[in-house]
Amino acid sequence: MKRISIITNGPGIAEVKSLYGQASDWIQNILNSYSHLEVNVVKGYEMEELDSIKDDSWIITGSAHSVYDDFPWIDYLREKLREMKKAQKPVLGICFGHQLIADTFGGKVELNEKGWEIGSCYVNLTEDSKDCSLFSSFNDSMHVYQSHQDIVVELPKKAILMAKNDMGIQSFVYDDLFYGVQFHPEFTKDVMEKYLTIRYEKGIIKDIPAVEECLNSSRIINNFIDKILK
Repeated sequence: MKRISIITNGPGIAEVKSLYGQASDWIQNILNSYSHLEVNVVKGYEMEELDSIKDDSWIITGSAHSVYDDFPWIDYLREKLREMKKAQKPVLGICFGHQLIADTFGGKVELNEKGWEIGSCYVNLTEDSKDCSLFSSFNDSMHVYQSHQDIVVELPKKAILMAKNDMGIQSFVYDDLFYGVQFHPEFTKDVMEKYLTIRYEKGIIKDIPAVEECLNSSRIINNFIDKILK
């Protein structure tokens, strides 16, 4: 049996959590179909124990924080990612997790000068993605859910770009072990619509765009389990 830890990086948005739970729950919902997985949820933001020897893989969720924030727990996660590199075990980073992988291994993350990317959006896959198991069976573009301000502006050396759009880098692979996606394959349409309502009510966005159903983006997580965590 494979042991996989889902690393959460904040308590979640209260208004969303009260209705739908949080990212670790949505990822677990996808992983529940796998009888060979032992799933462990770790609060990264509380520096709960992470063991690169016991664990076979990690999935790192999004966060309300930025990787350039000066918090000890972010340095702790960087240290643990380096341990996973030494152990040669795969990691999937989502949004903040994607940015954290890039930052840890020499990339660069900044506040996107183009502003928020939020709602249902298209990302374009690169030619290299056709040889990547994470994007197996996808076409040249994907419809995905987004909610972020920060963006990876520079990849680690030898990282391979997997997806992009006019807002910036959307996915990469580093060292054939670390997989980053800027978007949220764990989101549902209901969750995305709630995020938009909250951002609108707080004056962060000026209007609420229509949300299209992103039926296939959750396959990113399935592909990570089926084809990468073997």
